Amino acid sequence: MKKSVICIAMAGTLLFSSCLGSFSAFNNLKDWNQGVSDSKFVNNLVFWGLNIIPVYGLFFLGDAIIFNVIEFWSGSNPIAMEEGESETQMVERDGNTFEMTATKNRMQVTVVDGPKKGKKIDLVYKPSEKSWNAVRPNGEIIKLSSFEEGFYIVYMPNGKEVKID
Repeated sequence: MKKSVICIAMAGTLLFSSCLGSFSAFNNLKDWNQGVSDSKFVNNLVFWGLNIIPVYGLFFLGDAIIFNVIEFWSGSNPIAMEEGESETQMVERDGNTFEMTATKNRMQVTVVDGPKKGKKIDLVYKPSEKSWNAVRPNGEIIKLSSFEEGFYIVYMPNGKEVKID
């Protein structure tokens, strides 16, 4: 009975979303796969490896069940930001009001009201390094996290690295 309910719920998610969606996660994985090497043979080996593991299947499922449903109800896909697009949100926390503006590979956080009014920081994603970095107003770049050798690495303020498998 429990399995039937789960199957019906998952099918309903797909059937009642009425949205084909952009399948951004799946397409980004495919684009990355095609750019791994100039050799079509290497790209094909990577493709088969990602199908056997089953990374492609998980990305497709994530798009179909999560991201495309979000895209249907909100009008935008959280993964599909293109060059020139931006999204701004206001957040209140600890007596401060923050304006968060996201563009492709960048997020700017500005305190617009509260004790820290006027403070600002930019968060920048560097695709070549697969890293998120904070850029202080004086131009100093602080590496926050990266993806290296299969590990997600978070860089702590005390200089230590936390590797997440």
